[in-house]
Amino acid sequence: MDHTPNTSSSNATDSEKDDVEPVAPPPTGRTVTGIRWLLVCISLYISIFIYGLDTTIAADVQGSVVDAFGHVEQLAWIGAGFSMGSVAVILFNGTMYATFNMKWMYIFSLVLFEIGSALCGAAPNMTALIVGRVIAGAGGSGVFMGCLNYFTALTTPQERGLYITGTGFCWGIGAVLGPVIGGSFVVSSATWRWAFYINLLIAAAFAPVYTFFLPAFHPVTGVSVLNRVQKIDFVGLVLGAGVWTSFTMAFTMAGGQWPWNDGRTIGTVVAFVVILVAFALQQAFCVFTTDENRSFPIHLLRSRSQVLLYIGTASTTTSLFVIVYFIPIYFQFVHNDSAIEAAVRLLPFVIVTVTFNLGAGHLLSKIKYYMPIFVVSGVFVTLGSSLLTAFLSPSTPPSYIYGFTVLTAIGSGLTLQIGYAVATLKAPAHMGNAISLQNVAQLGGSVISLVIAGQVFQSTAIRNLTDALASTDYTPADIQSIVAGAQSTLFQGLSGDLRDAAVAAITQAMQKAFLLVCVGGGVLTIAGLLMKREKLFGEIVQIGA
Repeated sequence: MDHTPNTSSSNATDSEKDDVEPVAPPPTGRTVTGIRWLLVCISLYISIFIYGLDTTIAADVQGSVVDAFGHVEQLAWIGAGFSMGSVAVILFNGTMYATFNMKWMYIFSLVLFEIGSALCGAAPNMTALIVGRVIAGAGGSGVFMGCLNYFTALTTPQERGLYITGTGFCWGIGAVLGPVIGGSFVVSSATWRWAFYINLLIAAAFAPVYTFFLPAFHPVTGVSVLNRVQKIDFVGLVLGAGVWTSFTMAFTMAGGQWPWNDGRTIGTVVAFVVILVAFALQQAFCVFTTDENRSFPIHLLRSRSQVLLYIGTASTTTSLFVIVYFIPIYFQFVHNDSAIEAAVRLLPFVIVTVTFNLGAGHLLSKIKYYMPIFVVSGVFVTLGSSLLTAFLSPSTPPSYIYGFTVLTAIGSGLTLQIGYAVATLKAPAHMGNAISLQNVAQLGGSVISLVIAGQVFQSTAIRNLTDALASTDYTPADIQSIVAGAQSTLFQGLSGDLRDAAVAAITQAMQKAFLLVCVGGGVLTIAGLLMKREKLFGEIVQIGA
């Protein structure tokens, strides 16, 4: 079935027009229904699931990868490379989905994701594995955006929130199963390589649905392919990718692989600043592009609601990713858990997150007011993360950790995905741009939060461990190896007071990293309080100043 919406409207957006204009009347019904709709939904959600799976599956295979390839100094890139690939192509994917057939853009992204996964599984060395992770991240980002675009285009406004929050549910299930599945492959005869090959099997099983049942959707009609290509803001896309690449490189390498005063660190930080300024100026003054065709939806930044939704989504993402990455590390270091045991301890957090994520979509469709949901979300994130940061120590009972993270999970679950639904309902004439902006918030927020939290943790842990183990003959490389993972041979070799001192040093470093979640919760609360108290669906109704 061919869907061809009219997208001839201008990008010019008044600062308040997007906030108060009536939302377009909902369609009488979906054009894709019945068994076909069921198959489309399942296939889209499955692709989100494997994207979430790949986001965290590398966490528990790192020890085996180092055993196979060495180069512990490059270990951070197994995770950072995937995130960098995801965020670097956000603007590119947004432009492609707004320009070409959605179906084939989605399939292209899925194939790219599988190519990256295949390269990871067959990698002969660390460099090939990192390249594969970057490629998989780039493809996965396109898959994620494609799912959101499909659910936005094919659902009515009333049901959109529920379907879009379903993407968060499936991503969350994949993210929590990632470490468990990855750890299971590590200890099995299949080896860690099948942690990446598994994506190929899942995608192959649903390939017929993607090929024959996904509807074609043409965002632009009556314009030749050549004219569409000529309108693409290639300069903006390259600069935008450069911003995220240089940022990730600078702050992943600094303090670990490169000293802060190293010329390479200084050079990449300077490059990041220069590229960021160049990108901002190019977009603001439409250099080599036009108002209508620039890659970043800068016109939406004139809307108070869109800016606050961006901040809210980025803050929520911060709380989610920092908890997901660091809580298993805590249990591995403090309680000597295996990778699988540590992943299982994260289940309360993830189950509550995905439950409240699903509930938020249903709640929004019932109460129709989004502002109080964001405020309540911020309060829970702030409360839970503050308690976690304040009471985190090697002697903290696991039940306390579960309780604090569950409080945080309530908050992160409430606003993990509803920003997408609200943003598109607030700007119905610019749905593609609204999705792109939310993607920058979510994927960009994950990269920024993990890079900053990782930098804080790594720098603090290395400094603390250097002091704690000063009486030993451990080299700086040895200290870095200990920080890289609780399963390292050097850490396992510690005993008695030295082990206690090392655990205390690492726990204190985690406390510093969790401060970022506290800040994110506070920012989320403030953003919620500044949102308009208005009713969604049909005509937007103001209920307060």
